[in-house]
Amino acid sequence: MRIRSGLVAVLSAGLLAVSLAPVASAQDAPANALAGSGWVLGAVGGSPVASGVNANLIFADADAGGFGGCNRFFGGYTTDGASTLVFGPLASTKMACDDATNAFETSYLTALASVATYAITDAGLDLSDAAGTVVLSFGAEAPASVEGPWIIGSFNNGNQGVETVPEGISATVAFGPEGTVEGFGGCNNFFGGYSVDGDAIAIGPLMSTMMACDEATNTFEAQLLAALQNATVWSLNAGTLELRDAEGALQVDATSAIGN
Repeated sequence: MRIRSGLVAVLSAGLLAVSLAPVASAQDAPANALAGSGWVLGAVGGSPVASGVNANLIFADADAGGFGGCNRFFGGYTTDGASTLVFGPLASTKMACDDATNAFETSYLTALASVATYAITDAGLDLSDAAGTVVLSFGAEAPASVEGPWIIGSFNNGNQGVETVPEGISATVAFGPEGTVEGFGGCNNFFGGYSVDGDAIAIGPLMSTMMACDEATNTFEAQLLAALQNATVWSLNAGTLELRDAEGALQVDATSAIGN
């Protein structure tokens, strides 16, 4: 009986110690200060970015992306929520630009691959390599907005399918600060009104000029204008404007025409 009583006392003491020990939880993990933030590239390796390049970096919860000067890039990242930051692997679109722009973009993406830590400062965001050298410096990006000119990349064809803009056709849309929208649908200029309330958007009715083009272009233009007017929600995802309907189906996506 004495042995059993002693064992019970030891177990009781052990259980008490366990109950008093701090329990790790997700709430104890540092918040990810980068998630949901956007930054405009200011310098690569200490050299200021040329005016008009408009390269940027945007963080979601676990993914990052942006515009490198010629192409859009995207990929994952990991962070401890305090100072460490590692990107990759990063992928990008494959547009070809002039030699100077291509060289700049390569230097930007190479620097991103070398990042080991980050620091948010009064001036913006600094990203450093493992040796502690600042390789990239950013300023805070303006709050997300649909305003401005956009180059349309994909559209909903109205038959439960999303297609890229046909080769040889260009299409744009521009949202003005006074609630006006205008653009080019591949054959005709279009125009109308729009309104935004939070992440909700209403576009149209849209009107257009009446030029006649080939059947493929006319079909694309009609589908694009219908897709724009079907959109009810807007968002920015790694620098891409996404317009979706009430069910979440993508209607149009577009990239900023500024710097392109």
